[in-house]
Amino acid sequence: MKKKHNSQLKVIDAFKEQGIEIEIFNLDVSTKTSQEAADAVNCDIKQIAKSIVFFEANQNKLIQIFVSGPNRVNLESFKNQTNLSIEKADADYVRDSTGFAIGGVAPLGHKNKPLYFFDNTLVDFDEVWCAAGTPSSLFKLKTKDLLKVTEAKILNII
Repeated sequence: MKKKHNSQLKVIDAFKEQGIEIEIFNLDVSTKTSQEAADAVNCDIKQIAKSIVFFEANQNKLIQIFVSGPNRVNLESFKNQTNLSIEKADADYVRDSTGFAIGGVAPLGHKNKPLYFFDNTLVDFDEVWCAAGTPSSLFKLKTKDLLKVTEAKILNII
């Protein structure tokens, strides 16, 4: 069995603190894109809860949105529902704020706690797959558990 990366240990510990055991799958293929991730674990691309990190300048907030694999965030719709103006974060901001590289941003274990939002189409699934701290690792968990631990607000983000 492969040794866990430090960023993966942060994720495991953060979920354990919430009373949730997760099993991280270290894969020999990239899981940076939703399609790659879905292919790697043989699931529907819609079950990939990709983490997209944004920056909200007015309130200096870190925003993390869980988006179903094929979907994109509609910035105008997001602003209308939240009154937050967001812009996609660059790779340096993502790493500095979360401790994870783009393609491996996990739901928990961040340096700075984000405000969480959740694509309402993900609620259609009992389980979703999330990045586990590296660009080639994933884990599966119950959608209700992800919502509980992140306290994410569910939005129609597309």
